[in-house]
Amino acid sequence: MSDLLGIIKSRRSIRKYQEKEVPDEAITKILEAARWAPSAVNNQPWRFVVVRDKKLKEEIGRTFEGFSAINRFVKSAPLIFVIYVESFHRWVELDCGMASQNLMLEAHSLGLGTCFIGAYNEKAIKNILGLSEKARIVGLVTCGFPDEQPSQKARYPLERLVSYDRDSYKTPGRSFLEKLKLDLASLLFKRK
Repeated sequence: MSDLLGIIKSRRSIRKYQEKEVPDEAITKILEAARWAPSAVNNQPWRFVVVRDKKLKEEIGRTFEGFSAINRFVKSAPLIFVIYVESFHRWVELDCGMASQNLMLEAHSLGLGTCFIGAYNEKAIKNILGLSEKARIVGLVTCGFPDEQPSQKARYPLERLVSYDRDSYKTPGRSFLEKLKLDLASLLFKRK
């Protein structure tokens, strides 16, 4: 068995890709990994659209202009996995999050880079891809051969995150910058 923790620790969000196609065999393995994610009562709510067509990727990329400009890079990714559901229940986002994590880890294990996109114009992307009105997009994942090597980001030590047997953990005072980042993130990703 491979070193899963090593794969987890070395994965990075990639926003710059080589102009090189992802082989079909790799796409199949990546989707297979996503398919094997756990889900509430094994309902497997996730569905995937694999977008490789250059014109469709450009159309999707244009939906980010003025909406979430940081994500315009999606149009230059060799492929985009659009993760959606056809019916919604309480655990859908968690289920699809686990499928997305499997997808990204398998891609990384194959030497590919990915980036999860959680802020997007759902209505516009549904129209571009011909998804039904009742479909709900949960996220997009760009994928391709990396053309950058982002550095490792700092992680909090386990002692700051974990308590055993009882909730003895006391939230340490957050700096002004930490509070501001959390407040901005909650505003940006607030669902209606």
